[in-house]
Amino acid sequence: MMYFTRLKTAVILGLCLLGGILCIPNVMNAPFDWLPWRHVHLGLDLRGGSYLLLEVDMRSVLRDRLASLEDGIRQAMRGSGPTATPIFHSVPTRQLDLNQVRFRLRDPAKLPDALAALKPVIGTPEIGAVADIDVTSTPDGDITLTLSPTAMRNRATAAIQQSIEIVRRRIDSSGVVDPLIARQGDSRIVVQLPGIEDPNRIKQLIGQTAKMTFRLVDTTANLDGPPPAGVDFLPLEGPGNQRIAVRRRIDVDGGDLKDARAGNNPSTGEWVVNFSFNSVGARRFADITRANVGRPFAIVLDDKVISAPRINEPITQGSGQISGSFTAASATDLAVLLRAGALPAPLTVVEERSIGPELGADAIR
Repeated sequence: MMYFTRLKTAVILGLCLLGGILCIPNVMNAPFDWLPWRHVHLGLDLRGGSYLLLEVDMRSVLRDRLASLEDGIRQAMRGSGPTATPIFHSVPTRQLDLNQVRFRLRDPAKLPDALAALKPVIGTPEIGAVADIDVTSTPDGDITLTLSPTAMRNRATAAIQQSIEIVRRRIDSSGVVDPLIARQGDSRIVVQLPGIEDPNRIKQLIGQTAKMTFRLVDTTANLDGPPPAGVDFLPLEGPGNQRIAVRRRIDVDGGDLKDARAGNNPSTGEWVVNFSFNSVGARRFADITRANVGRPFAIVLDDKVISAPRINEPITQGSGQISGSFTAASATDLAVLLRAGALPAPLTVVEERSIGPELGADAIR
C-alpha cells in the first residue's frame, strides 16, 4: 500500500485546485483581470479572422539596387577625376540588359583610372565566392556594370526575410494576438490574423513602405520648370497641391532611427511624433544641422514631404519631432511604422479572405 505524507498530499491537492481555478476563465465570461491571460487563444481555423496573401515588389528591389549603384558610380567618378556622363536604364524588366548600369567616359584615355576608382563600388568577393557585379569596358570608354544572377537571387531572399520580420513587428505592435506570418514561394508572404474581421487598418500598416529620409531643400530651384539635376519635386502633405524642391541625396537615413513615439506638443496641444537616432544617426544629424543653420530640412516619407522645418540651431541631442495634421491614431500608426523599420520593397495584397468561425464552432463545442 502506497503512503503519501501529508505535505505531499497537500501539494498535490493545491496544484489540482490551482489548475481548476486557471481553467475557470475558459468557461465563464466574467472578467479575471488578475490573471496573466483570460482564456486559451484560438487560431484562425477555430476563431475565424482574416487571411492575407502579400507579394513583394521585386522590381522595386532591383530598381533601388541600380539607383544605389548609380550613386556610387557618380561619387567614384568625381573622386577619380574623369568626367562621366552616366546613361542608366529605367525600370528593370525580364530582359537581361536592363539589369545593368552603363556610362561613357568623355576621355577614353582615363579608362584605367576609372576602373580603379570603381573597385570600392564593386567590392571584393570572398575567396571562392562569385562576384556580385560584372564589369566590362571598351576602348572607346564605355563601361557596363551588370548585376549577376547570384546577386539578384541573394537580394531577393534578403528582401523576403526582412519583409517578414518587419511585417511581424508591425502586426505585434498593433495588438493582434497570435498572428501567423510565413513565406510562400519566391516572393509572397502569408498573413493570418485570428479574430480580425476588418483588416483595413492592418493592411494600411503592412502596405506602407514607411521609408523615411531627411534631405535638404533646394531653395534655388524653379518649381515651374523641370527639376534640375540631383533635385526631386515632391508633394507636400496637406491641403492643396504644393510641391517642394528636395535634394535627391539622402543626408540622414531613417534606418538610423532608434525609437519613435506619439505624443502631444506641450505648446500647441497637437499630436506629434517624437523620434531619436542611434549613435551613427545622431552624429550625422548633428553634422548636417550644424553646417546648414537657416536652411529648411525636409522630412520625406515614401516620396512625400510630411514636414520641412527650418534649422534654427544645431541639433546635437540626436532627437527631433515630426509635426503635421496628425490625429491620435495617425500619429500612433506612424510611430509604429518608424519603430518597426522600413520595408525593403512595397507589398501588394494579391488575395484577401475573411474566414468565419462556423467551421471551428463545432470543434469548440
